[in-house]
Parts: sequence; C-alpha cells; structure tokens
Amino acid sequence: MDKIQKIGVSAFIIKDGKLLIVKRAKNETFLAEFYEIPGGKVEFGESPAEALVREVKEETNLDVKVIKPYSTFSYVSSNGEKHTIDIQYIVEPIENLENITLSHEHDDYTWITKEEVDNFKFSDQMKEVIEKGFTELQ
Repeated sequence: MDKIQKIGVSAFIIKDGKLLIVKRAKNETFLAEFYEIPGGKVEFGESPAEALVREVKEETNLDVKVIKPYSTFSYVSSNGEKHTIDIQYIVEPIENLENITLSHEHDDYTWITKEEVDNFKFSDQMKEVIEKGFTELQ
C-alpha cells in the first residue's frame, strides 16, 4: 500500500471565554465519540487558511476569519501508512454563533472553559492543542 501524507487544520473558536468543541459521531472510524475542535483536511490547491474556513463552515455552519496559527502537531498512523500534519489556528467568528448546525461527522457540540477541559474525552494531542490555545489567548 502507498504511504499517504495529509495536512489538516483546526479552529480554536472562542465566545465569551469559552471554546467551541464538537463530538465526533459514534459511527466515525477514527476517535469515535471523542471531542475535538472543528477542522479537517486541506484539499489539493487550497491554502491552509482557505481549507479551515471551508471546513468550519461544513462542520458547524459558521463563517470565521482566520487570525493566526498557534500550534502544530504531527503523527503517523499505527500501521505506519499515513502521516498527518495538523495546524491549529486562532479564528474569530464573523456571524451569530447561535446558527450552529453540525455535519453528519459530529453528534454534539458545546462551549467549554479552560477549567472544564478534563471533563471531556479528547485525544492526548487534542487536549494539548486546546490547552495551548487557552494559553495563547491569555
């Protein structure tokens, strides 16, 4: 099998000191029912910022403005065939945040404070990314 490399992007969206997190659907094959921040894969020819705006719209129905990257992580799948590099960005919502509509990839969403992070099921890397985001905004 060919080895695959992909680039992902994620959005740190804050409202009144709380972060938007989304719960992966239980039928997802990777990290089902784990929480994460919205994001997805950069398509061929897209810039990471363009991909992030598109992915946030697809996953949450929100329009956002990309401010700046604040973190990256990289991992190789357990079978050694897929390498992912993910870039996390601070973004600002540019519309009413009451209009959230989730895609089929997610079952739920909520807004959390820094102190509530341990109350949710995150991958270790996602938890670290979220903690860095809160630190970046202090």
